[in-house]
Amino acid sequence: MRVFDPAVPGFGESVTLAPGSTSDVWWYRSSTGEDLAPHTDPARAAGRITRILTPYVAAALAARARRPAGDGVALPIAPPDPGMPHTETIAYLHARFGVLCWWGTHTKEWWALIPCAAQWRLVNAPASETLAQAILDVHAHS
Repeated sequence: MRVFDPAVPGFGESVTLAPGSTSDVWWYRSSTGEDLAPHTDPARAAGRITRILTPYVAAALAARARRPAGDGVALPIAPPDPGMPHTETIAYLHARFGVLCWWGTHTKEWWALIPCAAQWRLVNAPASETLAQAILDVHAHS
């Protein structure tokens, strides 16, 4: 099965069913060989594929947002809206700060991995606006 985001149809992942350790269990498996979930739990497999693809889709959307318009001026990037889907918020944060961001489905918080001079910093926040401020704070102190 081919999994992709309609906003970026040229990029996606191939998922197959592979035999498990017993004959009655099959596994959803990514193209990299990662077992995503047993065949009895497609929702878990979908969640894991989403986790794998989200940073790449967000980066592609961010690149599209920075693409110049016909007159050579960069397209405006709107601030994140709390009701905005996670991929759009991730794309906005990546475009604005150039960092890898994601929504933690288990932690229910926003996360960012920030390159600093000597090491990388990992920050989290309950809202995207709070994460943006945390990113600015790290940049101000590095």
